[in-house]
Amino acid sequence: MDDADRIILSELIRNGRATFKELGALAGLSPHAVAPRVRRLSEAGIVTGFTALVDYGHVGRGLDALIDLRLLSTAKPEAFEAAAAELPAIREVSFVTGRFDYQLRAACTDADDLDHTVRGLRQAGAAVTETRIVLRSRALLRPVR
Repeated sequence: MDDADRIILSELIRNGRATFKELGALAGLSPHAVAPRVRRLSEAGIVTGFTALVDYGHVGRGLDALIDLRLLSTAKPEAFEAAAAELPAIREVSFVTGRFDYQLRAACTDADDLDHTVRGLRQAGAAVTETRIVLRSRALLRPVR
């Protein structure tokens, strides 16, 4: 990766919809020179996709929660992950180190939805959960260095 690739990646992090023309202007390249760079970065697994950042509060899921979870000793991680992914509120599942096995992020409609989500996680194999409601968060879209 060279400086032009870093500039391209940094802008794609900030704006995944940037055009090749816009990327080229920032990196000092033509749009035709940017296209194969973006393709190469994708094929190398550096860029894994393009997505929209969504404010879940504006779509009726304004209760944001982090759920730490420890599995039952008999639970199979793959089966748990698949079951968790089926719960409508779950937005992210991370296998982590420390006291807990997983940290999940949920975007719930209200407290009842959060209760339903935690109950669903317990049915999927959770032995222990610890839930925290997010009061404020901000995505930090940092440039690649």
